[in-house]
Amino acid sequence: MLYTILFLFLRLPSLFEPYWYGDEGIYLTLGQGIRRGLLLFQQIHDNKPPTLYYLAAFSRTVFGFRFLLFLLMIPTIYFFNRLAKKFLSVRQAKFSTLVFLILTSIPFIEGNIANAEVFMLLPTILAVLIFLNSDKKYSLVTAGLLLGLAFTIKVPVAIEFIFLCLWIFIFSKNKFKKLLIFISAFFVPILMYLAYFAIRGALQPFLFAALLQNFGYLSSWSTGSHQSSVASGGLFGRGIVLLICWVLSYFLYQRKKISKNLLFLSVWFFAALFGALLSGRPYPHYLIEILPPLCLIIFYFYKARYWVAFMTAFLVYNLFQYKFYFYPVFSYYGNFYSYAIGLKKVDKYRQYFGEQTTQIYQIADKVKSLTTPANRIYVWGDQSTLYPLSDRLPSTKYIVSYHVVDFNAYDLTMSQLKVVTPKIIVYYPQNDRPFPALDTFISDYYSLIDQVGSAYIFQLRQ
Repeated sequence: MLYTILFLFLRLPSLFEPYWYGDEGIYLTLGQGIRRGLLLFQQIHDNKPPTLYYLAAFSRTVFGFRFLLFLLMIPTIYFFNRLAKKFLSVRQAKFSTLVFLILTSIPFIEGNIANAEVFMLLPTILAVLIFLNSDKKYSLVTAGLLLGLAFTIKVPVAIEFIFLCLWIFIFSKNKFKKLLIFISAFFVPILMYLAYFAIRGALQPFLFAALLQNFGYLSSWSTGSHQSSVASGGLFGRGIVLLICWVLSYFLYQRKKISKNLLFLSVWFFAALFGALLSGRPYPHYLIEILPPLCLIIFYFYKARYWVAFMTAFLVYNLFQYKFYFYPVFSYYGNFYSYAIGLKKVDKYRQYFGEQTTQIYQIADKVKSLTTPANRIYVWGDQSTLYPLSDRLPSTKYIVSYHVVDFNAYDLTMSQLKVVTPKIIVYYPQNDRPFPALDTFISDYYSLIDQVGSAYIFQLRQ
C-alpha cells in the first residue's frame, strides 16, 4: 500500500505537464502523421526505431502518452521486484524496488518523461527475468522476442543482448542450440518491421533512419554532424573499456571474489552503462537504462564492498566526464501541487517548464484559429510541440530545424514546401542556422500577421 501511494504521488504530476518537452513533441508529431496516413521515415522523419512512434500514435496527446507510461510502469515495477528477489533477500528486494520506483518516477533523470529509455524498461526487465529461467521451455524464445521488442524502441539494448549471448556461450550446456534460438527470436520483431516497410516501399528510409543512422548519431556529439565516425566519436575507446570491465568481472568471479549472481549484475551494469554513454551526450534520461542492475548491485556492498565501490566510482567518474546534468525534484512537485490546490494559475504553472511554454500555447491557439485540420503548417525552429498542440501536420519530412541542418536537407525542405504549401509558417530567427531560401519564400508568398515572443507568425497570402 505504501508503494502504491508513493507511486501515485510521484507519477501523478507527470500526467498534467504541458506540451514543453521537445522529444515528446517529435514523437507525437510522428504519431499524428501515422494516424493521418503518412509513411513513417519516408514522409516524416526522426532517428529512432519505430515502436515508440506507434505508441505515440496510439496515445494521441501528451496526457495520453504519459498515461500510457503510467500504466506500463506498474508491471515494470512489479517485474523488477520479481527480478530483485532472484538476487537479494526479501527485505533487500523491497528496498531495491523502492529505490527503483523513486528513480524511475521523479524528474531527476527524466523518469517522468515519455522517452524511449523508460518504455524499454518493461520488455528488458521481463526478458532478463525470463532469461534467468532459461531451462524452462520457450524461455529463451520469449526472452529473445522481448529483447528484440526493446531494440525496436531503443537501439542500445543491443549491448545487453550481446551480454546475454556471451552468458549463454560461457555458462550454458547445448550453447550453440540455445544461442541459435535466442538470436533468432531477438531478430523476429526487427524482421517484421523490415518486411512491413519493404512491402510499403520504404525499406531504404527505414534502414537509414531507424538503424544505420544511429551509428552516425553515436559520434555526432563529438564530430558535430550525423556522419558516422566511430573513432572520432570515442566509441571504439569506450568499447575497449567495456571489454576490460567484462574481463575483469569474469576474472574476479573465477578467483571467487564475487558470486555468479554479482558477476551477472556486474556485466549487465557495464553493458547498460556503455549503452547509456554510446552517443557521448549528457542527457539524463540515458541513465535510466542502468537503473535495473544498479538498483540491485548497491545491495551487494557488504558482500563485495571493494568491487561495488569500484563500480560506483566508475559510474560517478563517467557522470562528471560526460558532464551529465539533472533536473530539480522538489521544485517540480511544489509547482504541481501548488497548482493543484489553486495557489498557482495555469500560466504560472506552465512557466515553470520554460518561458516559451506559455507562448507555444498562444501560438497554437492562433494557428488553430487560422487553419483547419486539413491545412499544413511549418515551424522553422525546434519547437516540435507546436504540431501536436495545434493538431496540424507539418508540410515537410523534417519537422525541426536541427534535422534540416544536420542532414543538409535545405533543398528537400524547400521543394516540399512548394509542393505542400503551408498556410501558416511559424518562424524562429536563428543566427547560427541561416536559411536564405526559406526567407525568400516567406517574403514572396507570406504576410506577417503576429509575433509571440521571438516567434514570427506568417500567413499565406490569398
